[in-house]
Amino acid sequence: MPFTAKVRGPSNWCWVYTLVITGTSSCGIQKFKKEMSDLFKMSDLGLLHYYVGIEVKQQAKGIFLSQGAYAKRVPEKAGMAECNPCQVPMESLLKLSKESAGSPVDATMYRSMAGSLKYLVNTQPNLAFSVGNC
Repeated sequence: MPFTAKVRGPSNWCWVYTLVITGTSSCGIQKFKKEMSDLFKMSDLGLLHYYVGIEVKQQAKGIFLSQGAYAKRVPEKAGMAECNPCQVPMESLLKLSKESAGSPVDATMYRSMAGSLKYLVNTQPNLAFSVGNC
């Protein structure tokens, strides 16, 4: 259950954007929510559906986590949504040189893409293993 809270200290304000509460006892969760609400101004946002790029599906069988939507947005963000997959994402027999004939790369976009890929790989053990063995 996600919450947002505004906490007032002696001389400043602190925003806690999301607090995810989990547990096996509904009674225990309700008690904790009541105690926190008594201490802080909070909003109950209900059941968790999406958090830091991870979709959360709560069903009778259990809770299922997926990054499908996040993984689809990464190539879209790079303008590569319509590109075809390939085994080796590089020209074969390509000669690299210090002088570039291409257009300059947007450094901010490059860092953003690298960060998105690192996040995706590091939150997926199967991908982290595959990438680490390359």
